[in-house]
Amino acid sequence: MARYRGRHLRARPKKRTPVVVGTATALWFAGPARAATYEVRRGETLSSIAARFGSTVAALAAANNLRDPNLIIAGQRLRVPARVRVSSTHMVAPGETLSSIAARYGTAVKALARMNHIKDVNFIVAGSSLRVPALSGAAPTAGPRAPQAVPAANVEASLERHARSHGVEVALAKAVAWQESGWQQDVVSSAGAVGVMQVMPDTADFVNTSLGGGGLDLSAADDNVRLGVMYLRHMGDQMPTLKRALAAYFTGPGNVGAELTAEQQHYAANVISLMPRFR
Repeated sequence: MARYRGRHLRARPKKRTPVVVGTATALWFAGPARAATYEVRRGETLSSIAARFGSTVAALAAANNLRDPNLIIAGQRLRVPARVRVSSTHMVAPGETLSSIAARYGTAVKALARMNHIKDVNFIVAGSSLRVPALSGAAPTAGPRAPQAVPAANVEASLERHARSHGVEVALAKAVAWQESGWQQDVVSSAGAVGVMQVMPDTADFVNTSLGGGGLDLSAADDNVRLGVMYLRHMGDQMPTLKRALAAYFTGPGNVGAELTAEQQHYAANVISLMPRFR
């Protein structure tokens, strides 16, 4: 459970945890790769957009001829670099070895050990996450159906229901959703993040496969909210503070270092400042 349990995340009754089979979900990104167009959402800043796309404020300002990087408005369209998946994470299943995982991803044991700072290649723990090379050459899969707009009252009801169900403070879930999309389901970022909680398809796969989501559809508003809340709860369980949990939700846990970046700090501060509105 999160160490800051009580105010933002409530302890849930203990229950039997199903065995998690080996899964991979893309969480590690680098950029830029190619130019893309992005529409600014309410509550966003140039620094938060730069962090989302693995760019810098200076690069975005230069690409868009912005004299004042602190002045952008909702609805404005910016040229930004698209993110590129360069590696994934693999959750170790019972019985797996570093050798079998390396074979699965077409890499070498030594390479995996080096990527994950593993000193003893014969010792890995079931349930731990390892960085692995992203699989290439896989057959493309059909994208999700286009998300449809839904009334804000419906979104709010979903946020309240799923936040309470998963032990997340309602105000926190609402604030994250507002920061991400302004409670709009019919929003898809140029990076592919979808809906109210701006859930990436790979994150949805991770929640469905590894956190018990089942077959939740990120294109459906209620499922999108549940996916985001479940992932937010998971980040809270993994991180020692609320700010770090929010940074992990924003950029992925693998990108949260010993010190938060300026963009991560700004994102967390924005969400925390929004919370009183929803209490």
